This record gives sequence, C-alpha cells and structure tokens, in this order.
Amino acid sequence: MARRRRAPFRRLLKRAFLRALIRSFPRLGRLSPFLSSALAEMLFRTPPRSPRLKREERALFSARFSKTPFRSGSLPTWKWGKGPAVLLVHGWGGHAGRLTPFVEPLTNAGFSVVAFDAPAHGSASGRRSSLPDMVEAIRAVAARTGQPHAVVGHSLGATACALAIQSGLPVSRAVLLAPCAELEKYSGRFARILHIPVPVRDSMKKRLERRYKITWKDLRISDRAPAREVALLVFHDRGDVRVPLRDGLEIVAGWPNASLVRTRGLGHHRILRDPKVIGRAVAFLGAALDARPASPSVRRQPFRLRPIPVS
Repeated sequence: MARRRRAPFRRLLKRAFLRALIRSFPRLGRLSPFLSSALAEMLFRTPPRSPRLKREERALFSARFSKTPFRSGSLPTWKWGKGPAVLLVHGWGGHAGRLTPFVEPLTNAGFSVVAFDAPAHGSASGRRSSLPDMVEAIRAVAARTGQPHAVVGHSLGATACALAIQSGLPVSRAVLLAPCAELEKYSGRFARILHIPVPVRDSMKKRLERRYKITWKDLRISDRAPAREVALLVFHDRGDVRVPLRDGLEIVAGWPNASLVRTRGLGHHRILRDPKVIGRAVAFLGAALDARPASPSVRRQPFRLRPIPVS
C-alpha cells in the first residue's frame, strides 16, 4: 500500500517542480542565460514515464521478450508471430504498449511484430533521450531482430522512423501516425509551454547541435529524400492539438509515393486505437509483401545520427 501511495506523491512533486520552473524561466533567463539554457536542454531531453494500462500489459505479456543492447544499457524488446517483421515505434513519453492494438491485426495478416521501449522510456534504462537517440534505437532493434518489412510510428517516433528510412533503413513501406515534420517546430512548442524566452531557446538549440554533432536542418524530414523508394501512408487528425495536421501535409508533400488520410475526432492518441485506421494501415502494409528489399542487413549512409557520450 505504501508503494502505491508513493508513486502518485512523486508525480505530484514532479508537477509542482515543473510549475515552479515554468514560473522561474523568464527571470532565470535574464539572470543567467547559460544556466537557463542548460536547464532547458535537460528538460527537453527528459521524457515523462507513462504507466502501462492493463490491456497493454496483457499484450506485452503474450510476446517473446528480449533486451536489445544500447549505449545507455538495454532496450526492452517484444516480438509476436512469424513472418515479415513490422517494427512499431512509440512516441515521446510513450512506451511499447501504446501501439499494441496493431499487434493482433498484423499477426493475423501474416506478419511478425516487434516493439520496444525507446531510451529513457517505459522500462528502458537511462534518464535522457532525444530524437537522434530514437533513430539509433530503431537501427539497433532492426539489426538485432532482423530486417523489418515495414515500420509503424507515432508522433515523434514517426519522425524517428522517417529519419531512419531517409538514412538507409531498408523497409518497403511505412505508416506514420500524427508525425512531427521537424524537431524545430517541436522545440518551439516546448518553449512556449514552459515560457522559455527566445534567446534561451536558441541557446538550448545550439547546445543540442553541439551534443549530437548535427544541425536542426538534419532533423527536417521534408528537406531529405529517402535513401530508397519507400511507400508511405500518413494518418493525421484534423483536430490534433499536439502535432497539427499541417505537419502531416508537409511530410507527404516532400515524400515520393506518399499519401495522407485525414481523420476526424481521434486527436493525437485515439488514432492509435481506431479500428478503421488500424485496418487500413494493415491493408497498406500487406500490399507489398512480395517487394521486400533484398539486403539482409541495415545499410548505413553518410548521414549518421550518433550521439556523442556527454553526461
């Protein structure tokens, strides 16, 4: 009983701490730009840990469990069924359980399904993560579990899927649900929520560029052509307040052989559980089972999102 009470109390403390930070950012930015940008960067790289629902736990329990080695320790990995693999990638602050509504329809269609907790998400090790870390995690899981036929990603996980494909992940098809077109827009929304002044946000962005040895343009999907032709299907809700529909439109406009399905009333998260969305996604992935790429390994291109070990 004491343990059950402790978790909600910790969440309350974290919320109170975040509220205090939000109130202090404007003043802290004036007093110490360096400290405020370092704090903003830490918060930007710290995902919330979301609890799993009982139905998600049941779905994960039915899978074959393993651990994928990663720089930060290991990534919990689950696999269901036999056949061409579909890799499921959750969004920021999510976990592998979020996409388990896709598991049964995909396995019934003849696919195997692989899901994992991204770095610092779910039960994975680590406290900090980022979009580049999620891209590297996709590569690590793909190399460990076998070449995927396709990927299904949600939100920032969908962005990571697109970047992994654009830098050489050999899949035939991809489904992106509520994808974010670029990390710069995401950072802008993050700064507005926390009332971070523009100079502090810009300093935070420079710190992240130095840490990961990339530019923000490297993380813009519409500026990069895929390394190989990959058919893309994007689902985006008209009323998504987390990631607006224009992000999905921008991605489809810049991606060869892509199409967009606009939904209504599903928002940012219910889109993951909608039977019509899932059914259409499974049908799309199944249409190219005979067109799988020939190489059995994950090819690497010059573009590398490989974070350097900075604490």
